[in-house]
Amino acid sequence: MARFLASPPTPAVGKRPNGKTEYRASGPIIFSDDRGALHTIPAGWRSDGVSWPGWLRIGFAIAVVLVASGRALGMPLWAFVTADAVLTSLLAVWLLRPCQRLLIAAFVHDWACQQTITFPDKRDADRLFNEAMRALGVPLLYRAPIYGWVRLRRQRVQWQQPELSPIMAGGRVVGWE
Repeated sequence: MARFLASPPTPAVGKRPNGKTEYRASGPIIFSDDRGALHTIPAGWRSDGVSWPGWLRIGFAIAVVLVASGRALGMPLWAFVTADAVLTSLLAVWLLRPCQRLLIAAFVHDWACQQTITFPDKRDADRLFNEAMRALGVPLLYRAPIYGWVRLRRQRVQWQQPELSPIMAGGRVVGWE
């Protein structure tokens, strides 16, 4: 059973060039995965947090437009009220998402994606992210679309980690310590 042995505060420390907030681990994050392997994300590790699937936002906007235009075109009142209730529920769920719990899982994923020797296949880093979200008690309602989103994205971003030293192999950065 996956669990966190240490999950220190991760305060915001500034903005990335893409405008996203950057967070920094104030101490080592220690995570034991489902297989019992220990993973230690070093103190000072930086992350930009969770990337929410863009299609969720677009889908919500499309649903709002459909309901509004359906009402304008004569949608029966019972159908409009039902659609409005569903959209209101979705909005409430979106606004009440478990951001802080997801942030610690994002640190695990960002770290694993940059450890190309330990995790040569990005699927393993994505699996670790899913296990971290589950260990943190993130509801399946959030876990499933976010995990699906990271699985669809095949990129491995190599961010600079200013407080850490790069691990080099063959003239390229394969991790940080």
